[in-house]
Amino acid sequence: MLRLNGSAGRFCDGVARRSFIQLGGLAVGGLSLPQLLKAEANNGTRRQKSVIMVYLSGGLAHQDTFDMKPDAPAEVRGEFKPIATTVPGVEFCELLPKMAMVADRCTVIRSVVGQRDEHSSFQSLTGYSMGEVQRDGIPNFGSIVSQELGPTDPVVPPFVDLFPTMQHRPYNSTGAGYLG
Repeated sequence: MLRLNGSAGRFCDGVARRSFIQLGGLAVGGLSLPQLLKAEANNGTRRQKSVIMVYLSGGLAHQDTFDMKPDAPAEVRGEFKPIATTVPGVEFCELLPKMAMVADRCTVIRSVVGQRDEHSSFQSLTGYSMGEVQRDGIPNFGSIVSQELGPTDPVVPPFVDLFPTMQHRPYNSTGAGYLG
């Protein structure tokens, strides 16, 4: 069978030469691209999409791990020393030597900025600042996605929230909120 988008693979291989030639041959036979796409859609070809998010409440400070400022004043920089990584010019904390060895296979995002200077999970899990809305009733983004898209498999739930309950309420998950 001809597959326009190729087989699922590890890399972005695109359309194979053989499929491209077959596609060109179909035009000679009178089958157009819209007809081909409709035939593929009727065949039920689809790709599963899943996300596993591990959200660690709390954690290491960025200035002591991945965004060290060794030349900053003592009151700004952390107590740890930077070490070289596998990426030239990029340094990590001396406490992360194994992470430094695989830095060329990781992405460190240093541009995330919250709406407000607050240290809570609420903003990360809902997209709202705690000062903007009443916290109770706002659903976790996973609850919204599962409500809108539903399950892709009848056996696997579309969203599972394993957040622990903590004494400091802003660190807790909002759960399903008004979605139930």
